[in-house]
Amino acid sequence: MERQIKKRPPAHRIKQRHTSGFTYVELMIVLLLLGIFAMLGFPAFNGAMGDARLSGAAEEVVNALEFAQLTAMTSGRETRVVIGAPQDRIAVRQYTTAADLFNGGDTLTAADVESGTFNLMGYPMNKGTDYSFDFLNENRFHGVDITASDFNIATPVIFNTLGGPSKGGTVTLAFGGRQRVVTLDGLTGKVTVGQ
Repeated sequence: MERQIKKRPPAHRIKQRHTSGFTYVELMIVLLLLGIFAMLGFPAFNGAMGDARLSGAAEEVVNALEFAQLTAMTSGRETRVVIGAPQDRIAVRQYTTAADLFNGGDTLTAADVESGTFNLMGYPMNKGTDYSFDFLNENRFHGVDITASDFNIATPVIFNTLGGPSKGGTVTLAFGGRQRVVTLDGLTGKVTVGQ
């Protein structure tokens, strides 16, 4: 019987086999560095998320006011906006008369036409839902507070059929130490956002 001698691979292959891949220590050092970079970047990321939420909430207030103004002009019916500071809520309602203009017969009194209510409008960005929501229930505005508003339930702004607001005012939104102020000009109805 012949004995077979096992040949050893050349030296450069042995070395190559042992140098491929990472050692446990090298892997731990890389993970440690990644953790440090993540911790350093987290405040910047968190600040950017806060700014995005705050800007989005300010845009939502602007959208509500401009939508109500445009709807009042195009529909010929008054539109009311309530932006509640303690409730962190936005609601847009349109005036609906109680009179039946088509089946009322030949006589229609002023009282018939002037009596009515403000009913919630549909939210234009999500068909089938009312234009009334709380910031607390909206993930995109999580953490944003309405700290002050001139358009609370007791003192809403009402846009007439020409788009003119019943009054001007401001809404102050805050997230952490940052804030945005949305201003409605009482004369022109123009809406602006400031710091």
